[in-house]
Amino acid sequence: MAQGDVTVFDEAILAIHNAVHDFDTDSFLVFYTSATPTAGTTSPTKADFTEVSGGNFPVGGTASTLTAVNSAGTTTLDCTTNLSHAKDPTNPADIKYAVLYNASKADQCVLFVEIDAVGADGTLGLISLTWGANIWTSQQA
Repeated sequence: MAQGDVTVFDEAILAIHNAVHDFDTDSFLVFYTSATPTAGTTSPTKADFTEVSGGNFPVGGTASTLTAVNSAGTTTLDCTTNLSHAKDPTNPADIKYAVLYNASKADQCVLFVEIDAVGADGTLGLISLTWGANIWTSQQA
């Protein structure tokens, strides 16, 4: 995995197919962790990962707006909430991944993105997460 790569948890894909996550009405948040998630984590929830917070990093994460759109058999999921945390001496100093989770569905984790494999230091500089045009795209067969 490389910095900036988005990985969807395997069980989140199943949950999406089973209509567990409602991208129109559920509450999604992003938190940071020093743990290294894996796609195959069984039933991943926020409690499975050590959250790093403090300073400009709110406990529980930052609310994020997701939009799922289907057009001509292609579904895209976008996140319109980019995150930016200015350096602060009370920020966490070991930020490796950002994890998106559904607070409306027992804190089930959906996906994660690598921030820095060795741990970015929020006490020394800006930490930001800018989502691309599509977090993921899927097509009907």
